[in-house]
Amino acid sequence: MIGGGRGQGGGFGRGQGRGGRFGGNRSGLGPAGNCVCPSCGYKMPKQPGVPCNQVKCPKCGTIMVREM
Repeated sequence: MIGGGRGQGGGFGRGQGRGGRFGGNRSGLGPAGNCVCPSCGYKMPKQPGVPCNQVKCPKCGTIMVREM
């Protein structure tokens, strides 16, 4: 059949695409959680929309990190 629009593959693809096996967008950890100072250990609630690495520790001034 010429020009039928079908490929010659065997049709055994896994169909997982960009999302992979465990889901789609895995870039962020969500809005909840804490920011922690790696220097002095101070913890504070994470503010939605503000990454922890853009917040300075109010006690010592070190850049905060996301608590895992």
